[in-house]
Amino acid sequence: MTVATTATANPFRLDRTKGDFLLAQVAQDIEQQIALGRLLPGDRLPSERTLAAQLGLSRNTVTAAYRLLEERGAIRRVSHRGAFVCPATPAENPIDWSSKISRQAHLLDEPVLEMLAQSRLPNLRYRLSAGTPALSCFPLTPFRKAVNKVLANDALLAMAIAPTEGQPRLRRAIAALDGAEASHILIVAGAQEGIDLLARCLIEPGDRVIIDRPTFPGAIQALQAAGARLVEWDTAEWSTEVLERLLIAYRPKFIFTMPTFHNPTGRTMDEEQRGKLLRLAARYQVPIVEDDVYSRTRLSGSVPPGLYRMDRHNVVIYLSTFSKVLAPGLRLGWIAAPPHMVKQLSLIKMRANLFTEGLLQLTLAELIENGTFEEHLSRLRATHTGLQKIAVKSLRENFLSEELEFSIPEGGLYIWCRWRRPVDMEAVLLRAQETGASVAPGRAFFAESPDENCFRICFTAGSEYDLPEAIRLLAAAFRGVD
Repeated sequence: MTVATTATANPFRLDRTKGDFLLAQVAQDIEQQIALGRLLPGDRLPSERTLAAQLGLSRNTVTAAYRLLEERGAIRRVSHRGAFVCPATPAENPIDWSSKISRQAHLLDEPVLEMLAQSRLPNLRYRLSAGTPALSCFPLTPFRKAVNKVLANDALLAMAIAPTEGQPRLRRAIAALDGAEASHILIVAGAQEGIDLLARCLIEPGDRVIIDRPTFPGAIQALQAAGARLVEWDTAEWSTEVLERLLIAYRPKFIFTMPTFHNPTGRTMDEEQRGKLLRLAARYQVPIVEDDVYSRTRLSGSVPPGLYRMDRHNVVIYLSTFSKVLAPGLRLGWIAAPPHMVKQLSLIKMRANLFTEGLLQLTLAELIENGTFEEHLSRLRATHTGLQKIAVKSLRENFLSEELEFSIPEGGLYIWCRWRRPVDMEAVLLRAQETGASVAPGRAFFAESPDENCFRICFTAGSEYDLPEAIRLLAAAFRGVD
């Protein structure tokens, strides 16, 4: 037979006395041409009709031969396109999974997020990159008692299928904390899932979203993954005059902001600015997503009312978490939004997570109801205040003021720093990691045009003994590269 392909075919004479084996002969000849390299991976074979006419066979015979070759993995038939030679894949060779990853997934590859999640560099002694409260304050004994009480009284409820919106008891407890209604609360697996849900619910590809500059890298990732085009609003002033110009110019889908103990800068928007922001949002009919994961970490001073509490026009969706005040391993957060939005978000959540783990929800509800949560916050603030003082003292001892500028926030978990001189920040932070200390690089917190000289220290991630040594190693890294 002569198979007319994009490669040079091998003439082959069919033995028509073996009528029952004609399809096998067709298949065998094509396999031989593949083995000899006359047919290469990706070459397209003649259509079934063309090859049948060329060989004087019925189309059914050629179709059966192609089917046999496809079952053997030699070719692949693609609807409306034809049959193609497959690359040889010996059984002992594993699949090259990297070639299977979608382009969108590759675009989301962000090593900084992995570092912030502490999934890399397992041997680091001093991890000041990720945001975690002081775990020494975790109320372990009350937590254990609460777990035991739930298991004694509500074990079946804790282990059963629960509403996607969350356990009603925890929704009521959180509503009491936030001055909301339980029907407005959706339980999520941490604030990051909340941001992702909101992005998928609200954003169409190409929509503009106004975000703080700088801001949480996880928010940048989630919004961009949903197709948003990000417009930055500088947190140095949070100017409402600038914001209004952005609203007019870009007609954004919503505003994403963290007005209280902002991550990474630690700044707090004052009450007058909040009022102006809310009035602008109402005037231009642009919702606000308030990321409020740090307001309960106040160290000094007073905290202005949250945007959600001040809202009189139903323009604010609120987002918070227990991870930054209890422990990062407790993956529970919540969204407060109008009931219609709660319903829509729960439908999206349902695609990946039918319901959030029940035992932990009921345990946290118990801790809120019995007062343990508020008592814990008082102890946490005292511990964080001491750690911040140690970190500030160590920074002043190891860096000159003309070298490094940094803020001292009244809450939150971070100190935002900026090196005043030209420097290869990537080389500095790599050197610090090699000696055992990690901080978060500033470039990760900008959607565009990053300030490469910035970095963020989580002063609550280390002990009172670890912080001075970690900061000393960081300073030594600057001296070694500068």
